[in-house]
Amino acid sequence: MGLIQKKDDEEREVIEGVEIIERSDVPDDLPQADYDLVAGESAEDIAAGSADETGDGTGHAEPAAEGDGSEQEDEDAAAADDEEPTDASGAAASPSRRVPAPLVAVAVVAVIAAAAIGYLVGSGSFGSKGADSASLTSDQLDCVIASYTYGGSSHDITARQVIEAQYSLDAVEQEDGTYPTPSADTALSYARNQILLAEADQRGITVSDEEMADFAEQSLGTSDYATMAEQYQLSEDQAREVVRQQVTLRKLYDQVVPESDATAPTAPTEPENGDTSTRSKEYADYIIGLLGDEWDAESGTWASEDGDFYAALSGTDFSADSASYEQALTAYYVAYQKYAEQSSGYAEQWSEFQNGLFADADIDLYGLFA
Repeated sequence: MGLIQKKDDEEREVIEGVEIIERSDVPDDLPQADYDLVAGESAEDIAAGSADETGDGTGHAEPAAEGDGSEQEDEDAAAADDEEPTDASGAAASPSRRVPAPLVAVAVVAVIAAAAIGYLVGSGSFGSKGADSASLTSDQLDCVIASYTYGGSSHDITARQVIEAQYSLDAVEQEDGTYPTPSADTALSYARNQILLAEADQRGITVSDEEMADFAEQSLGTSDYATMAEQYQLSEDQAREVVRQQVTLRKLYDQVVPESDATAPTAPTEPENGDTSTRSKEYADYIIGLLGDEWDAESGTWASEDGDFYAALSGTDFSADSASYEQALTAYYVAYQKYAEQSSGYAEQWSEFQNGLFADADIDLYGLFA
């Protein structure tokens, strides 16, 4: 049936997942296929939003661990302390508490689209299922706010599980000693993440401590879980679990999507004098290095006139001996566009795989909080 939206006493409505890949002529706006662990807010907004610009430039789009966080902008994780306080759902926290953005595993693969998403408006009774207010007392943290069925098994999701997937309880505790009720979006993200991890487990994917340490060093600059825990107000066990999940999903991704030899081009060096019309043999060599089989090195001219680079540079005075910075930058944009197009193909393949899993799952969310 897929992930079905249900509403009490209302006609059922199914919202189809939509994959959106944004692209423009400027590389800063183009989706890249690399991943990182970053400070963020809501995974639902991450999935709906922009693309990251950091990474190793391998052209191998990486999977998303749908934890939670909002807007996937590629900000350095160390800048988390400067962000506005947020609660577990990405909403504003108590004004007297500064809650760091959560340490979450996020993707840079445009949009992760579910087959359908929704909620079930529950009775609002903690004695059954669901939350009836935007805040929870400590004895209400284990109330069931969602449940899902996948692979023939049913699973309940508690408020505590969703909160602790991204924060420690101490980090989100409000002035009155209560905790923010997780939103429907974050509960749905948690369920999706569990489905992906279940698939990895079924495939026998495991990760070693060494793999986790290597990944953490590359992504966060440290493999010291105590340091991570202090920075993001998590427990060490929580920080370790975030890294374990992301490495697990990366290995799952590697099984699903073939590795690409595409690499992101490096921008040309700006002229020291700031004059973009500055010409040099170095800029000509830079352009030729991007042209590939569109350029005939022996004759020192174009090998064909039907390629993207020729279309962009024809009519200019670019030659094998001289080119301007402006021309080099034009060639860079073309090369980056080609890279983005190839990378987005892998993103689509990964999204299709995820949606195939999500289509076999049913989820109920009890109550609805933004």
